[in-house]
Amino acid sequence: MKILTTPLRTAFILMSMLLIFPNALFSQGTTGDFKNSVKFNVTNTLLYDNSYQFSYERIIKEDQSLNVFVGYQEFPLITVDLSSNDAFSKNHSRTGFSVGADYRFYLGSINKFKGPRGVYLAPFVSFFQFSTDREIIHTDPNTNVQSNINLSSKFNLTNFGGELGYQFVLWDRFVIDCVLFGPSITRYKFNTKLDGNVPGLEDNEVYQKVIQAIKDKFPGIEGITGDEGIEKKGVQSVTAVGFRYNISIGYRF
Repeated sequence: MKILTTPLRTAFILMSMLLIFPNALFSQGTTGDFKNSVKFNVTNTLLYDNSYQFSYERIIKEDQSLNVFVGYQEFPLITVDLSSNDAFSKNHSRTGFSVGADYRFYLGSINKFKGPRGVYLAPFVSFFQFSTDREIIHTDPNTNVQSNINLSSKFNLTNFGGELGYQFVLWDRFVIDCVLFGPSITRYKFNTKLDGNVPGLEDNEVYQKVIQAIKDKFPGIEGITGDEGIEKKGVQSVTAVGFRYNISIGYRF
């Protein structure tokens, strides 16, 4: 699963950058006086389908900056085992977006150059929302007549946390921004709904299978029930520890 391998993929990309651009990364001169950076999140393309996330960083004062991001991404299609008479069709639609911000403190005590280059610490907040509509085809075992119903799923993540990162500046204009470690308190909310009624297809059973399949995509919350037992039909909320890792590339101006 893509999400489970994120730390390894992030480490691999970072090591690749170190090997490809050793001189540019470690033989750096004085940083030019550019207060703005625009960046593209590379890691998100490994996590989600059709992902496009961009960020903008602005130097507020010496060694401090505000970094905001917004993006579009689709959650990977999940597969759940239904009854032998039910199956997902190929018809589906997916949407999703993300928005967030972090306020960075570049550590002048250990960095050779002033920000936005070097090690930084930052509190952050972010919000992700994914929506998926899928069609289920039900075949009546007695008449072989088929009927269609729609399964709608919405999945939200709200994150509050802190991050440790390092931003490289190459040739004074280009940046590689690496969030190395970003623990957070994450609120997961799952909402599923069946539009239609099929005899023999238990709504709540389908809901729980879909919710569990989504939860299985995220390490650390697989066995947690909503609100330590507070749960209602088709809706579940989970508070757990999450982690943020990403690598972005960008341009300074």
